[in-house]
Amino acid sequence: MGIRVQLGILIPLVVAAGLVTMAFVAAEQQRIDAQDDLLHRGTEVLEAVGVPAAVAVAQNDVAGLDTLIAHVTAASGRGELRELMVLDETGRVLAHSDPERFNTVCADAFCKAAIRGNGTSWRRTPDALWLGVPAQSGIRWATVVAQFSLDQVNASARRTRVQWLAFAFGLVLLMALGLFLGVDRVVVQPVRALQAAVRRMGEGSLNARASPAGGRELSELARNVNAMAEALQHERNHLEQAVAERTRELQEANARLERMAVTDGLTGAYNHRRFQEGLAAEVLRSERNGYPCAVLMVDVDLFKRVNDSLGHPRGDELLRQLAAVLASTLRQTDLFARYGGEEFAALLPETSRAEAAQVAERMRAAVEAQLTDAEWRQKITVSIGVSVYPDDGKTPEQVLVSADQALYLAKHQGRNRVVIARAAA
Repeated sequence: MGIRVQLGILIPLVVAAGLVTMAFVAAEQQRIDAQDDLLHRGTEVLEAVGVPAAVAVAQNDVAGLDTLIAHVTAASGRGELRELMVLDETGRVLAHSDPERFNTVCADAFCKAAIRGNGTSWRRTPDALWLGVPAQSGIRWATVVAQFSLDQVNASARRTRVQWLAFAFGLVLLMALGLFLGVDRVVVQPVRALQAAVRRMGEGSLNARASPAGGRELSELARNVNAMAEALQHERNHLEQAVAERTRELQEANARLERMAVTDGLTGAYNHRRFQEGLAAEVLRSERNGYPCAVLMVDVDLFKRVNDSLGHPRGDELLRQLAAVLASTLRQTDLFARYGGEEFAALLPETSRAEAAQVAERMRAAVEAQLTDAEWRQKITVSIGVSVYPDDGKTPEQVLVSADQALYLAKHQGRNRVVIARAAA
């Protein structure tokens, strides 16, 4: 199917859809406007009836009330007023456009709502408009209720829809004919010229531009664009591959730098700066969520003897093994760092005092069991101080001081033990 036929069908269909939508919108708006006008006029009529009706009810003038209702009903010569009634506070009909309804009770929900209401009440149904206003002269004596027919309003809206649809149908036919006859000159010939420009672009003249679309003529245009794209694709792929490789190398280098910035080069644990940052962040999170967090300060007992007797390289190896043993006792969510020298620290998120004490004891026991005396010519043990936020400090610095004081007590009490900050206080 050629572009001429496609446009001759597509554009009229789009226009037709828009016109049909406008037809229904216009008809609906006309219906709404007519209903609003009827509501306004009906309200004026009922308000005009309300005062004399109130006087008649106050004087118990049933005949005068009937005459008033009959006069208003007769004056409505447009067929809009279906029924008109005057109700007392119990819903009893005091007067009605249908005399047989006199002294009956209007049990309709709208009648009840109108009687209870203090002002104008109204309700729309598909074919009717209900209105109610108080009948008052000084005080409220009754309620005037009327039902107006919407048949004329709805019929007018239907006529409007039909007129719009007829207009849309005629316009679409004219547009289809005009497009079919004129599209070759207006669209096809320019597209063929564009096709030649795109062919030149594929041959190397990249200053031309084209956008492919459907139809026989534009299919050829699309093939030429694809030929050009294929000629450029190889070079672009080569450039993208080179850029991607350099980007990957840069990302890997950045990742190594980031790891080096937060990692202790000897043990592979996090360094002192990373621990301080993690502790500050965890204290804020604990304060926000209401969970405690714990800090463990770990120091190798008599580490200087290892350096003095075996040398610093062996001391470094001990620190590496010790870091591995300590880290193996922690969770993935815990933060383990070399705090400085032979001192390590652990941050335990969402950990109570009792849980922190258990972790610290597990650390101490693991070191005592896994680092043999024979390898290091002395018993390798650790002392551990434990503090908990917020009980042992309200700031990261205070929590660290509490843990360090507990560590000092562990050393003072004989080493190879765990001391809890509160117990030390």
